[in-house]
Amino acid sequence: MEIQYLLFIFILNHPIEFLLLFIWAFTIKGAALLRAFERKEKVWFVVLLLINTLGILEVYYLYTKRQPKVAAKHEKLVEAPAVTKEEHTTTNEGEITYDDFAKVELKVAKIMEAERVVKSEKLIKLQLEVGDEKRQIVAGIGKAYGPEELVGKEIIIVANLAPRALMGVESHGMLLAAGGAENPVLLTPEKDIESGAKVK
Repeated sequence: MEIQYLLFIFILNHPIEFLLLFIWAFTIKGAALLRAFERKEKVWFVVLLLINTLGILEVYYLYTKRQPKVAAKHEKLVEAPAVTKEEHTTTNEGEITYDDFAKVELKVAKIMEAERVVKSEKLIKLQLEVGDEKRQIVAGIGKAYGPEELVGKEIIIVANLAPRALMGVESHGMLLAAGGAENPVLLTPEKDIESGAKVK
């Protein structure tokens, strides 16, 4: 009881000092408990939790345990597997990625000659100028355009499409058009531009 009385008198006479002492002890005990928890030292954790030495024991522990706990000498570090770009990329059905789209090469082409494909109402064979390159494309636009009105037009084509044959005629590329198959509308540059220019 005498000790409690003396403590009570001390608190009344020195409230600021007591508050600072309390904050110090609470802070240093918390730091020591956290260090013991991180190092998984259960005995030290219990001792620090139960015994109050106004920070003396806590300071001793923090000073002697200031170095991080070293792993076993022969413990192997396991590296996380590298995450590839493909694992980050998710697409819905029918969608393409930006990398896929970047592979498509669109260019401006000028129609130099045009004629209908024999035995076909829709197909027109086009001779194109794509910069310094001459290119032949077969397009299904015969119901909307006549060969004579196509000559001289500038159009947009997929320039890096692999060649294929349509009714026995090789087509190297594809022109871009909007609308349905019966009434397509060619996509053309708004202003005159050199053939071979890339569409970005």
